[in-house]
Amino acid sequence: MLKLANTLQKSLLNSTIRNVRTLAPTVNPAEQQKVQAVLPDKLYSSIEIEYRAHDKEVLKSYTTFLQQVCQHLEIAQGRHEVLPYIRWVQPALRSKFVHKKYKLHYETRTHISKLEILNVTGSTASTFLEYIERNIPEGVGMRVGFTELQPLPLTIQN
Repeated sequence: MLKLANTLQKSLLNSTIRNVRTLAPTVNPAEQQKVQAVLPDKLYSSIEIEYRAHDKEVLKSYTTFLQQVCQHLEIAQGRHEVLPYIRWVQPALRSKFVHKKYKLHYETRTHISKLEILNVTGSTASTFLEYIERNIPEGVGMRVGFTELQPLPLTIQN
């Protein structure tokens, strides 16, 4: 019985200690350039960045940051809009159950700004957006919209 257990253990050890080698496929640089030539970079006519915050001064500071980034990276900047704020009021009773005429009003204001970036390639857009998203202040939300340029379909070109 002991001899059978030793042979089973040795056979299991031998089967689990197999050397498995996987090699990453080698890519020829000429083939890599062909693949890059086939997939051109995307072109965006405009990127609309909408950002919101409860504090107006934080929003102004972030707007100047975005404008400075556009200047330093030489990115064409479109219009900048300051939209009207959204006011949210929630009435609440001061006590838990009774005294309905004694109420409190909780109010929040969400300030909104929009900035437009014009005529950018896909790689520039992704780099720019990654940089500004990493440096976004606390309490600021962002929404990004793209307008991509595409060639006309063959049915329309002919």
